[in-house]
Amino acid sequence: MARGIDEFDLIRRYLAPLSDGEPGALGLRDDAAWLRHDPGTELVVSADAIVAGIHFPTSTAPADVARRALRVNLSDIAAKGARARCYTLALQLPDTIDEDWVASFASGLAEDQETYGVSLLGGDTTGTSGPLSLSISIFGQTTENTMIKRSAASVEDDVYVSGTIGDATLGLASIMGAVVVESDEDRAFLEGRFLRPEPRVSVGPALVGTAAASADISDGLVADLGHICTASNVSAEIDLSSVPLSDAARRLVTDNQPLRTNLLTGGDDYEIVFTAPVSMRETVVSIAPTTGVSITRIGRMIPVTAGKPGVTVRDEAGNTVKVGIGGYRHFGEGEPR
Repeated sequence: MARGIDEFDLIRRYLAPLSDGEPGALGLRDDAAWLRHDPGTELVVSADAIVAGIHFPTSTAPADVARRALRVNLSDIAAKGARARCYTLALQLPDTIDEDWVASFASGLAEDQETYGVSLLGGDTTGTSGPLSLSISIFGQTTENTMIKRSAASVEDDVYVSGTIGDATLGLASIMGAVVVESDEDRAFLEGRFLRPEPRVSVGPALVGTAAASADISDGLVADLGHICTASNVSAEIDLSSVPLSDAARRLVTDNQPLRTNLLTGGDDYEIVFTAPVSMRETVVSIAPTTGVSITRIGRMIPVTAGKPGVTVRDEAGNTVKVGIGGYRHFGEGEPR
């Protein structure tokens, strides 16, 4: 447990105030909570765990750990077309953590709860001899039978992506010293995109009735589009030159195609990749100005031709671009992400 602080005191002082917006949390004074959804709606549930040294560098500020943990879960809910409501938190704290760390962590959660309109519903705290780890289960709400699944994409659907791709990959590389970003402004932007992802909570609900299939991009654009392909039993073809990059990323990539290709598989973008019928093009175009988030068409869904669903990346000449395994794989070796 955190150094110098009792578990129940930690809950009372730092976590219970985060439950104020959700009456079913019972002020975190019980060992369970209740949750009632509105008539005509369904609950959408997702969960993600993050571990120090695996999903974020151990030097990450506690408020950024909190924001990252909550936002990656908000991204899952948004990609399903739902609006997040509340979450549970399981904290495993090594004894190297002190009360100041906990206070800063709770402050980061409080700020994001205010930003995204969610509250803490419950959870658990425990000590660990291993690294700091935390798991969030998040509850969203959507109108009955409107959740956007991975499994409804069709051949000839367009493929779209929100925002820009690859910023977090470059941001982590900068934090780890693997790339040098000369511009202070670009470095702050790219590292911020890794440490403080921006879940597209306005885009997801706007896609209901328009998108056929959708996923949030956590493991990499190619990998997560691949999940849609597998679930829908179709393949996808994307144009490398159409994949949107931020100005900061473009200044680093320039004409380095291997680096640009890596941005498609690096992960941690927390953008939304989705498919929509060609007949929905005008509707999709209208989403960007209403949400303030850019939407880019990057390819199309095609029949399965190589025995199993998959994603093909092509360059401007139409040649196939090799992308390796396509994205992050859990339980493998590598740098923190």
